[in-house]
Amino acid sequence: MPFVIVTFLAGFVVYAALALVAVIMADRIRRRHLARLDRAHPDTGTLQIDTAQVAVPRKTAPAAPQGALSAQLANRIARAGLHLGMRDAMIRMMLAAVGVYAAGVLALGLHPLIALPLALAVPVLLGALILRIAHARYIKDFTADLPEALDVFARGLRAGRPVTDSLTIVVETGTGGAPILREFTRARDAMRMGASLPDTLHRLGQRIPTPEVSFFAVATALQTETGGNLIETMENLAAQLRDRRQLRRKARALSSEARASAVILASLPFAVGLLIGFLNPAYLAPLFTDPRGQVMAVIAVSSIGLGIFTMVRMGKLNV
Repeated sequence: MPFVIVTFLAGFVVYAALALVAVIMADRIRRRHLARLDRAHPDTGTLQIDTAQVAVPRKTAPAAPQGALSAQLANRIARAGLHLGMRDAMIRMMLAAVGVYAAGVLALGLHPLIALPLALAVPVLLGALILRIAHARYIKDFTADLPEALDVFARGLRAGRPVTDSLTIVVETGTGGAPILREFTRARDAMRMGASLPDTLHRLGQRIPTPEVSFFAVATALQTETGGNLIETMENLAAQLRDRRQLRRKARALSSEARASAVILASLPFAVGLLIGFLNPAYLAPLFTDPRGQVMAVIAVSSIGLGIFTMVRMGKLNV
């Protein structure tokens, strides 16, 4: 028993130290970023270049793995549209790790050495799942508001405005939700800073990897370079996106019965198991105490998971 307590305290101290290191690293990254921003002039927005650095160029060391991981995490947070800084994200992950470790040892009775990798894996997997769901919702909201934004963009072009001013009209009119305004603002600012239209739209397609955005980027860049009718292209694209959205809703309505059946079939084994466990707990006890019952339980849960995955894939329609 004393060994378990000592191991628990040692693990708690390790996670607290990791949390402190994460906070220090995030603060250094933030200070480095603010130092780069301070080189810009507050009034004109032009960059002030250090002449000493220009006269004597120095070889920069390759980026550390921690910096690469933090940059990748910051990129994923930005692509998901979450207003969360690196320091806050690291603090929350470390606090979640400490909470999982304490809950596993104190509430579930796990051995401290077993709870250590569990406390590391659960916050990472949960954070990756949250970022993936947030990114999918961000892309969905952007795609839903894209036809209206393209209509405003086409009206700006029809009025004789250049592409940059047309993007500004979309931003100033507040067409669509936050994802549309954010991405069009980034595209407008990139073009104002001197980026070409194909490069700007290519970056937009990388941030929003959907067929609609890819077609918008390719059509706009191609029509701008070849001198085609960009206004007609944008109007046709907006109409096509609306028809596709209507077809997707119709397909979802037609497949609602199959999806409801899949939900019922997937939840039925778990509901029956909970009901039997509540009425007669000793009836299902061999599934957890007997090795043969544990093997049967693992096989049953795996079969149910495979069936749920198959039903989800069968009920998913790509329109």
